Amino acid sequence: MWFNIIAGFIIPWIFGIYMYRKAPEIFFTTAPITALIAVTCNQAGIHLGLWEVHHMPKVTLADSIFLDLGIFTIAGSSFTYFLAYKKKNRYLLLTLFTLGMTSLEYLSIVMEIVSYSDKWNIFYTFLMYAAGFLTLYFISKKLVKLGVYP
Repeated sequence: MWFNIIAGFIIPWIFGIYMYRKAPEIFFTTAPITALIAVTCNQAGIHLGLWEVHHMPKVTLADSIFLDLGIFTIAGSSFTYFLAYKKKNRYLLLTLFTLGMTSLEYLSIVMEIVSYSDKWNIFYTFLMYAAGFLTLYFISKKLVKLGVYP
């Protein structure tokens, strides 16, 4: 449990505070959307029995809340920061962030922090991350058009 809190919440938010100083708008727009996507997807997967987060309390929401509000939120905010503020290549960012988060998920499987049911696998996880980052891409694109981001 402490590993999930430290590695999944505290360490990502150290980077999040740095990014907040650079682009506070992201934390009032993209961060809540990313957290909502993460909580929705993780709770659906846990309740459907597709995966399980180990070493967490019996309260189902607590299984993934530190990860949802930590690493997933900061990854989505970082994606938006590099996309909207740093004007990096969207295809490169989509590829790097999707592969990066899938790799972290695979590492958590190897470390036995997460386990999948027979109905789920790492390829589905890759597709879910790709869909999440694509959603953030379209939201960020709209926020640029609205003048929220530079």
